[in-house]
Amino acid sequence: MSRRAPLFALLVCVSLSGCAVAQESSSAAAPAAPAPPGVLAIVGATVLPMDRDVELPDSTVLVAAGRIVAVGPASEVVVPDGAEVIDGHGRFLMPGLVDMHVHSWFATDLPLFVANGVTTVRNMFGSQLHVGWRDEVEAGRLFGPSLVTAGPIVDGDPPVWPGSRVVLTPEDARAAVAEHVAGRYDFVKVYNGLPAEAYAALVETAREAGLQVHGHVPRAVGLHGVLAAGQRTVEHLDGFETCLAGATIDLGGFGNLLSAWSRADLERLPALVEDVRAAGTFQCPTLVVLRKVLGPDDLDRELSRPELSCVPPMLLSMWKGRAAQGAAAAALAHAGDAARLATVRELGLAGVPLLLGTDTGNPWVVAGFSVHEELANLVEAGLSPAAALRAATRTPAECLSATDEFGAVAPGLRADLLLLEADPRADVSTARRRVGVVLRGTWHPESELQQRIEDVAAQFAGTAPAK
Repeated sequence: MSRRAPLFALLVCVSLSGCAVAQESSSAAAPAAPAPPGVLAIVGATVLPMDRDVELPDSTVLVAAGRIVAVGPASEVVVPDGAEVIDGHGRFLMPGLVDMHVHSWFATDLPLFVANGVTTVRNMFGSQLHVGWRDEVEAGRLFGPSLVTAGPIVDGDPPVWPGSRVVLTPEDARAAVAEHVAGRYDFVKVYNGLPAEAYAALVETAREAGLQVHGHVPRAVGLHGVLAAGQRTVEHLDGFETCLAGATIDLGGFGNLLSAWSRADLERLPALVEDVRAAGTFQCPTLVVLRKVLGPDDLDRELSRPELSCVPPMLLSMWKGRAAQGAAAAALAHAGDAARLATVRELGLAGVPLLLGTDTGNPWVVAGFSVHEELANLVEAGLSPAAALRAATRTPAECLSATDEFGAVAPGLRADLLLLEADPRADVSTARRRVGVVLRGTWHPESELQQRIEDVAAQFAGTAPAK
């Protein structure tokens, strides 16, 4: 899924300016030469590369033309004269965060992601709006994270969501994949009602077209059928609830799904986790979204969160109305929470590749801010902070076959970086303590990021919510 241009010319340009691409060079530093335009140096930081379990203390990371061109000891990497220099001493530099499950229909979401250190998102219900956003971001005309986007959800009849692509037959499935290719979407997302024969044809056709298949577990296929088909991701631990409840359950309604989780038999979990591990399917648990199924007693607490000023008032009014009537759903969601946490813990212990995703766009799940809630959820489930951070950096790149594009601090990759005041491996909450963000090679200090949040909130200030 990489759209990266060859780096040869860039590396030659920077090398001729006296900037040797370095990891562990022992040669003495050469005199600095003038920097070509757009060179950025973060000097003296402890680098957390995330493609390996090491730290690189007192390092310099050199960026040019939006790419990382050098990572090495500060005493050895030459910083050209005229480069923009950021002091990294006593600070920690890691890749930008990735939210692997978002639904974003408001352009105001885009700066909120970046302001929270999120430099890449996977959009899970796409249209040509999102293809346009993706292209505008890549061209530097729109401030936001890099987007990887699905097309319209592929579902059966009736579809759960308006705007989905209804597929009933193998012929429909092949046509849907052709539409995804023509629309320049990055992957296909499948949903609950897709018939089994149509699903099989869709997976085969998508593979032939070079498109991954992500998404839910169609009820007619089941979790083990999805694993056998080689579907790349499973969202929300979908299908686990049926397997763990040990009964055939009608999951056509949200309440039924919550009920299944509340009746999960965790003695079934080890065998199920081993099946998932053997299949190599990436799991995106999105714990935060079910933790945000609120009832009326939760409203005051939730409404105190300052980031809600960045939510369109019409949307916030809808969320309030749902919570006011949601006492039963909130109780069921709470009852199944321990089982979902246990499932994530066992998946992590087994080495199943986990992805951080939030399901942003659902009630109370706010773009960018919810990523930090989900990091904390993953740690609460039993992952180490380092493992939770990998789920938000390197593993997403592996999932998307884009390790040559993002997800690590290494030469050749897109310069999407997060400079922090403290070590997030000791306390994952310090991922909020930003000094600034490098987005495609441009430095954005925390003061600017906070101003962007305030600018979004200002757009909605004084706007009357829908009745």
